[in-house]
Amino acid sequence: MNLKKYTTKKNLDKYAFFWSEARLVLAALALFFGGKPIILFFGSGMFVSSILNLSWVISGIAALYLLYRWNANHKKIFGKKDAKTNFAFFVSVVSGINLGIAGILANNIGMLISSNRLIFFVVGILYLWSARQLFVEFKQNEKRIFN
Repeated sequence: MNLKKYTTKKNLDKYAFFWSEARLVLAALALFFGGKPIILFFGSGMFVSSILNLSWVISGIAALYLLYRWNANHKKIFGKKDAKTNFAFFVSVVSGINLGIAGILANNIGMLISSNRLIFFVVGILYLWSARQLFVEFKQNEKRIFN
């Protein structure tokens, strides 16, 4: 198996982007259900906790990677500096870094700030909006995240 094929910048960009897109949607669903991760509806225990923590750490790594690539690309995503798209991008990056920290420290900073269900709902909507905004831009930019 040739790993170089899978670890090009273009592929790593794509993998990190799609991981972050899926995370935004799953995090929104979790927030709509009171902040409980969706996987916990299907089971619990050491294995499920390990998978959850690992996915959170991967989310943090993916977010930091995307932030690094954005900075290296002259602070442009999808070939431009659009305020709405940048806002959606930073919602994704901040939520990913937050989950990465949660996976390492076992404390979700966002959940410590507030456990208000209305705030959870509003943030969930913001996550879905961000995921949609980023995906629309991704498709319009011929599936290139960074040029």
